Amino acid sequence: MAQTPRKLKTRKVYNTPGHSHYITFSTLGMRPYLTDERICKLFAGTICRELRKHKVAMLAYVFMPTHVHLLVHPLNEIYDISKFTKAIKRGTSSISRSKGWIKTRLWEAGGGYDRNVSRYRSRRFMVNYIHLNPVVAELIEDPLQYKWSSANWSVTGKVGAIPCIHLSSLDYS
Repeated sequence: MAQTPRKLKTRKVYNTPGHSHYITFSTLGMRPYLTDERICKLFAGTICRELRKHKVAMLAYVFMPTHVHLLVHPLNEIYDISKFTKAIKRGTSSISRSKGWIKTRLWEAGGGYDRNVSRYRSRRFMVNYIHLNPVVAELIEDPLQYKWSSANWSVTGKVGAIPCIHLSSLDYS
């Protein structure tokens, strides 16, 4: 009996000028790879490089042990957010494997979840959600305590692993 080809999930990505993107994706099998300081440092460095290359600004981020939340904002009218996401995942995964830190790939296949965010209130909600993620997961009591998050920067202005921009710097006209 012939097998039916497996149908892969597809998702539609909207590269809409002026929109931010809330992106989340998981480690392979929800393994806690992001508890490894070396992988987190590599991932942060990869994100910084790809932010510059793709002309994207970071609004908020958090690296949880098994997944990542990012709120990013493309700075050009014409962009491809999927290329940015693919670049940050691919760069971190291949180097982690070549250094022997992991034996399999780092991330689940595909682009993860990408939601367009166009309103200030929605962006503000996403920033709060991202910063509170480690508290809700009971990893810490205060979001300012979490190293791999932009929460501390948003309150104190002290730049963490990835430079961010304030929501107020975006054009809402």
